[in-house]
Amino acid sequence: MLQTARAFLRAAWVATVVIGVAQAQSVPDRVSNVEKASAEIAAIQAKNGADGAFAAINECYKREVARATTSLTRELEACMAQDIIISKVSAAFYAQLSARLPPEARKKGGSPDPEVIMKAMTQRVLGTFSRFKVREPEATAFGQIVETKGMEAYGRARFPGQYPAKKD
Repeated sequence: MLQTARAFLRAAWVATVVIGVAQAQSVPDRVSNVEKASAEIAAIQAKNGADGAFAAINECYKREVARATTSLTRELEACMAQDIIISKVSAAFYAQLSARLPPEARKKGGSPDPEVIMKAMTQRVLGTFSRFKVREPEATAFGQIVETKGMEAYGRARFPGQYPAKKD
């Protein structure tokens, strides 16, 4: 019985080390994945506007959630990164518009409320993390990558003349 417990603990320790190493090695892959997804959604938004970008993101979620049956995949992370970026950019745009227009004019023009955009995105992203049981530290790390590397890649792709080139 004692040997079985030791074998189990040893196996658990090895699994923890292997998983930790795999996660540490996946950071560059995750950054690359987020940067690629960010540039792709910038191109879609440039061509089809925010509505086209949100339509592409919705299709991405539908397709990738169905494929990711047991764990969060890189493809699903790409959907989430695109969602975070386009939602933040759209919310910032509409917040600036709201600051210049009275609420009645904004509503009459059909401009969405920035808070509603962000709340909906937060629900989608947190719901996806919850569905695949992603722990808070990993979710936070992913969010930080999107905030830094993803937004930089989006800016370079969407506004190449106004955004600094990537430093390697």
